[in-house]
Amino acid sequence: MGEVRHSVVVEGVGKRFDLHQARTGSLRELLSRKKSGEARPETKFWALENVTFTVEPGHPLAIIGHNGSGKSTLLKLLTGILRPTKGNIDIRGRVGALIEVGAGFHPDLTGRENVYLNGSILGASKREMEEKFDRIVAFAGLERFIDTPVKRYSSGMYMRLGFSIAAHLEPDILLIDEVLAVGDAQFQSRCLTYLKDYVKKGGSVIFVSHAMSQVKELCDRVVWLDRGQMMGFGEAQPLIDRYEALVVEREDAEFQKLYPDEWAERQRRKERQEQFAALIEKRDELRQKRRDARVCREELAREEADRREANRRERLGRWDAALEALSDLEKRWQRPTVSREGELLAVRFLGADGCERTHFAVGEGIRVEVDYRFLRPLPSPAFCFEVFRRSDDLHLFTTSNFDHGIRLNGLDPQGTVAFRIEALTINAGSHRVRLRLYSDWIESDWDSALAHSWEDAATLEVMPGPFAHGAVYVPVCWEGIDGK
Repeated sequence: MGEVRHSVVVEGVGKRFDLHQARTGSLRELLSRKKSGEARPETKFWALENVTFTVEPGHPLAIIGHNGSGKSTLLKLLTGILRPTKGNIDIRGRVGALIEVGAGFHPDLTGRENVYLNGSILGASKREMEEKFDRIVAFAGLERFIDTPVKRYSSGMYMRLGFSIAAHLEPDILLIDEVLAVGDAQFQSRCLTYLKDYVKKGGSVIFVSHAMSQVKELCDRVVWLDRGQMMGFGEAQPLIDRYEALVVEREDAEFQKLYPDEWAERQRRKERQEQFAALIEKRDELRQKRRDARVCREELAREEADRREANRRERLGRWDAALEALSDLEKRWQRPTVSREGELLAVRFLGADGCERTHFAVGEGIRVEVDYRFLRPLPSPAFCFEVFRRSDDLHLFTTSNFDHGIRLNGLDPQGTVAFRIEALTINAGSHRVRLRLYSDWIESDWDSALAHSWEDAATLEVMPGPFAHGAVYVPVCWEGIDGK
């Protein structure tokens, strides 16, 4: 394609043909008319009237319409085969045309000779044709038959060779009539791919076709002709929709005229189908309403549940705030305070390495140390160590020197007592430790002997072990017993 900007401008174009309605029936009639000077009656037929459109690079144009609407006449006007009766056609750029199957081919010449002949007709030099010859033949897929006279070609072979010649001469404007319909599906696809690439490179295509799928795929603008009149020019899809609607309408009218009984039956069947479709639509509408109502109820239920959950959380928040305030009071109350007899000062957990920590694994051994101070000599004090699960305050176990029969007589006024948990059998979780000091373990009323109670003395964290179910871990040993 040349670098000069090309275009096609058609303004008010019309084409008139003279139709002779009467024919000479005999030599006597011919001589009689000639002697009398009577002219043969003629009718003026306008194949096209007032056609106006433009084609610019990169915007492929389709010409659509019924048979006899003037499409091929318009293409012949654009190629210069015909001259317009009125109006102007301004074409700038090199034009390549493929408007008839085998147009320009000499039947007695071979395909090779016709390639050069067509090239010369289209203005290409012999050198240019020699450079493009192999590509032309390969695109047409006629390598085996290129030296065969074209009179032995099928219509599809004619079209493939003609299209390949016209396309490879790289015109600025390519005019294509319905000839693509002759080729097979594979070649049509190849042609459409070529035309798309051709348009991307800036070429202009004017395409006449009844295949609306090809028009939609290739062209973005349409000229719609009907009985020589221009029905529209513009964006492809809306005009194609209007054209297809008119085709259906005219086919129905023709069918009604030729087959009135079948048309009446078709109309009755169509009415039943429409009634059925209306019922289906109404059913679907009712179903949609029910679905919408269900969705609305579900949304209302969710909103109510969210409202209740918000209220519950608000109440829990108030409870948590109250419990937190109470916890602050309890912590102040639970802190070790001076009593009349003694007090607990601190508790520590030591691992096997002797290091203090608060996190232990299930089954691990722990050394527990409790610091104390007596405010008066206690003859037989009892130290009580209790563990509660924090999540629900479940009491897990209690141990004391009283339970194990260990008397701690003669303790210093201030010091430390200790015991060892050989294997921790509490399962994973966070646990609260409560410490209590009793002044005398032989008292029958333990509440009266309570010297000091520390409700939340420490936190013992137990990490997950291999058996994490339940509150405690009990070591067991399974064994199999053979049946007798």
